[in-house]
Amino acid sequence: MEDETILVMLVQQYASKHGITFSSKHLDDPVKKKQLISLIQESLAGKRGPVTDDDLV
Repeated sequence: MEDETILVMLVQQYASKHGITFSSKHLDDPVKKKQLISLIQESLAGKRGPVTDDDLV
């Protein structure tokens, strides 16, 4: 499965659980995108709450 497909699936799952709580501009930055994916995975696993822009500064 392609990375972008996985990302879309993660964001869809995250959004259904928390809504959108971060700016999509972070997906354009490869470093922040990698960090965002990790934070979304942690959130979906119940290891943290919603991801915000402040988490990606």
